[in-house]
Amino acid sequence: MSDKTPPDQPASPTLSDDEMRDSLELFATALAGMSERMDEQGKLLAKVNLRATEARSAAVGAQDQTNPKLYGELIAKTVDAKLNDVTADLIATEHNFSVERGKLAGAVKHLSDQRADLINRICEREAKVERFKARLPWLSGGLAILFVVGLLVLPRFIASVPSGCVVLGGLWTSTTTGVPICVQDSNDGWLW
Repeated sequence: MSDKTPPDQPASPTLSDDEMRDSLELFATALAGMSERMDEQGKLLAKVNLRATEARSAAVGAQDQTNPKLYGELIAKTVDAKLNDVTADLIATEHNFSVERGKLAGAVKHLSDQRADLINRICEREAKVERFKARLPWLSGGLAILFVVGLLVLPRFIASVPSGCVVLGGLWTSTTTGVPICVQDSNDGWLW
């Protein structure tokens, strides 16, 4: 006997309509159960896929955060921004110092000029005082001589005028030749 069935005979016995309906109902129920299970598994797979996508996204974010190159660039940008601010402040401060240094240099030059002028004036005054000190003996000698000459000559000039003669206590008169003269009593000791 062979395993093959002849073509004119069916391979399995034919089922009745009721059996067929029951089989189809069982098959439909099994298919519906499988479909429900597949829907649940599809929903579960969608959740798993969503969680996997979120985990992948988090992993990529964590990878970016732990990437030394990107992390170094982030640090470099932050440090550069802060250094740029500090550098700008330092440049502004240096500029202010430069302006103030210029003002101070002008004030120092002005004060130096004033000091030099004051020193020059003091030196000139000291030179005048020294010249006066050098001339003082001559001047005092000249004044002494002038005083002595004045003592001798001044009464003669005063007596040459009639009112001066009276002030000196003399008498204004004329000589025998007619020359006016101031005379004083011989007891006083002088005669002009």
